[in-house]
Amino acid sequence: MRAWPRALCIGAALAAFGPGAWAQGPAAASSPQLAPAKLRYVQGSWVNLRESAQSQARVVAQVPANTVLQQLTERDGWCAVLYVGDARLGPPLPEPLQAHVACNLLADQPLTLAQAGKDAARAFWVAPSANRMRAYGNALPRPPELQLAALIKSHPPEMPVQYPLRAEWEAAKKLMRAGVPLRPEQEIDRGRPVNPLDNVKLATSARDNIPAVAPLASKPVLPALSPSYFRNHASVALLHETGADGLTAVAGARISVIPTKAPYGSFNRHNGPEIEFVTGFWDVGEANLAFAPALTLYAITHQGLVGARTLGLRYWDISNADHYCGGHYPGKGFDDPRNDETTAVRGYAKVSESAEVLVRLVLPGKLPPDAVKVKTRRYATSWMMPAEPPERPKPQRKASAVLVHEIDLDRDGVADILRIDTPSPGGMSFEPIFEWRWYLNINGQWFPAGYWVDQECT
Repeated sequence: MRAWPRALCIGAALAAFGPGAWAQGPAAASSPQLAPAKLRYVQGSWVNLRESAQSQARVVAQVPANTVLQQLTERDGWCAVLYVGDARLGPPLPEPLQAHVACNLLADQPLTLAQAGKDAARAFWVAPSANRMRAYGNALPRPPELQLAALIKSHPPEMPVQYPLRAEWEAAKKLMRAGVPLRPEQEIDRGRPVNPLDNVKLATSARDNIPAVAPLASKPVLPALSPSYFRNHASVALLHETGADGLTAVAGARISVIPTKAPYGSFNRHNGPEIEFVTGFWDVGEANLAFAPALTLYAITHQGLVGARTLGLRYWDISNADHYCGGHYPGKGFDDPRNDETTAVRGYAKVSESAEVLVRLVLPGKLPPDAVKVKTRRYATSWMMPAEPPERPKPQRKASAVLVHEIDLDRDGVADILRIDTPSPGGMSFEPIFEWRWYLNINGQWFPAGYWVDQECT
């Protein structure tokens, strides 16, 4: 290792770990003042830096995608570089490290999340997050004896599964345990604007034993729309449209993943002895999520009451068990917080766990406790419930309605959030069950913001 003057070391370290270090992602940094060196970015997910320009030379460091290197020379496909450290891996090196790396693993610009594509490892290091950590762990290559097909035959339920240590994964766990900031544009993607009424679809034809739903007595009408409370997609995140990463990004907080248990084999509904899945991802079987500062979760009721509770730590459901039955988010979503895992915010309404909450959301700022107005429009429909003696000796018409809830956060007369409840007959009781869909007024256009489907269970 070549020694470099102390002034040079300090300048390089300041450049790599200064205020701009997260501007293009967690590893991006200003160029150290080392003329005529050239700023380059690592493109591989976990790259070896070697002592000399040979593929069998001793590895002197390993670095993730978007690590900043200073290229000194290039010859025969090898680049001589300086490495001063990477904020994702720890503090700056005491002095710059001179090493060699294959030049085809470097580029003049940092990788973007779109360029990382489906490469889970590179995507994680470009934009570390809890969900990308999970995808990263699931993508790590498993030896044959640790693949599910082999474990089903050999592994008893509840017995821990031991995975080999990997330097890159240990570095990822260390980073996520310390906590990372997130960027809304990387965590929130609502797609294109939509007409919310396009998803109001009644099952007007009978199928199997489910009765047909009558057409609506009148056509639903949407409120007049113009820009109002939310001017861009980073202005809000609903618990119904995104997970912990999206909420953390909009709130401007940091998220940490704290592993609590090793993975183990389990099964869905049968009693074994064969396992059907392994919990968690790689060697993380169970984990908690921590938020700093704590997330403030707002809840708005049908009456326009606003509740607020803070959430600093939560169990992360990474069991990998199949969803069997009951209401759920078919896409992303963050389950309603319980009162025993949150703290009430003073000055807001006390909203019980059993209250009828229309929407739950996170904002980058504070939502006033008394500004919300809710208006609900009903559009009647019905269906015939078949006879089921003795409870229902003859067929009976069941009345229901499509409900359009307009939520105005600042009482300016413009709806900021829309929730549309569409009913259908339950598969066993024929009582109404609902699909809820949320929409956000982003700068005068409606964007989809999650949905929930109810389901009757045996």
